[in-house]
Amino acid sequence: MTTFQAVLLALVSGLGGAIFSTIIYIRREKRKFKIDTLKKFAANRFDIKGDEFTRALNEIFIVFNDSRNVMSALSDFHQNIVSKKPNQLCEDALVKLFKELCKDVKIRKNSFNDSFFLIPFNTKLSSMGIKQSKSE
Repeated sequence: MTTFQAVLLALVSGLGGAIFSTIIYIRREKRKFKIDTLKKFAANRFDIKGDEFTRALNEIFIVFNDSRNVMSALSDFHQNIVSKKPNQLCEDALVKLFKELCKDVKIRKNSFNDSFFLIPFNTKLSSMGIKQSKSE
C-alpha cells in the first residue's frame, strides 16, 4: 500500500465515522425531543384545557411531523375540538393520539386500557371527595 492510499483510506474512514456519528446523534436528539413532548403531554393530561397541556399539543406537530400516524391522530383530535363534537368522539380521538405518540417512540401501551389514558393520576385528597383541613 502506498502512502497516498494509506492517507486516502484514513480520510475516508474518518469521514465515514464522522457521518455515522452525526446520523446517530441526530436520531438520538430527535427521539429525546419526542419523549420530552410526550412526557409533557402525559404529565399535564389531568387538565386538558390548561396551558401546559395546550403547549404540549402545539409542540406535537413540530416534533412528530415525520410520523404520518401521529399527524393523522393529531388532525382528528383537532377536528373534534374545533367542531365541538360530542365528548365521546373527542375522548376517542385523544386516546388514539396518545397511543400513536407512544407507538412512535416505541413505548409499550398494550397492557393499559383506554381509561388509563383518559383518567390521570391525581392523588390530591380533594379529587377523591375528601375535604382537607386548613392545617394541611
